[in-house]
Amino acid sequence: MRRKLRLMAVAQDILKNPAFKISSLAEKYKVSEMTIRRDLKYLEDQGVLSHQWDLPKSVPSSGSYVFSKACKDAKEEKARIAKYAASLIEKNDIIILDTGSTVNLLGSLLPTDIPYTVITYSENLLPYLTLRRNIQLIFIGGYYHHESRSFESTENVEFLSHLRATKMFISTAGVEKNGLTCFSQYEVITKRTAIQSSLKTYLLTDSSKFGITKPAFFSSFEEIDEIITDRGLSPKWRKYLDQLDIQLTLVD
Repeated sequence: MRRKLRLMAVAQDILKNPAFKISSLAEKYKVSEMTIRRDLKYLEDQGVLSHQWDLPKSVPSSGSYVFSKACKDAKEEKARIAKYAASLIEKNDIIILDTGSTVNLLGSLLPTDIPYTVITYSENLLPYLTLRRNIQLIFIGGYYHHESRSFESTENVEFLSHLRATKMFISTAGVEKNGLTCFSQYEVITKRTAIQSSLKTYLLTDSSKFGITKPAFFSSFEEIDEIITDRGLSPKWRKYLDQLDIQLTLVD
């Protein structure tokens, strides 16, 4: 517990002051510089911090989702998507934040000057949410899945089904002609319940996900109100989504 509190505090310090010194952090938290380096490596691998340090890189396993690797793919595009999504949050909104690297970036850009409620089942978002006085946090727990940094359980899916949100920001591992897919079946029921509990659902995904199919199907396009992606999206896909009459936002 002590380490978890330190990690959250270190993350907040670096978000406030990217020009940090490892020696200063070590002195502040009364630990060794090696401990701080391990903390930074952990936070980087978890995707909590996107800053690049001179630290050993984790090696992703093949054939499965690896959150730390996803955070390094299409970073600029994801950052622009997340920034636009943050601008959609309004006073007194109730929002659901899904898992995924783009939604994780949104967590670091959430408004700090208006009150609203955040519902989430993503471990990575907790450092951004627990210290914000303007946010009412509802955390959906359960069994922890390391690869997606998320929680799920039958009991908490039922709890989620009794909540209502004005907006949901959802991620996907693949966009095919029939809809959206993810890596694991356990993600499906939580994602679907969250969609059904929201008045409006925004899909946040970079253009590299289009034309990709993953094993678990979780949503048709009819359940998505707006797709927010980058300008790398092909003309073919733009035309297809236009035919489906889906609102499409391409961020600069």
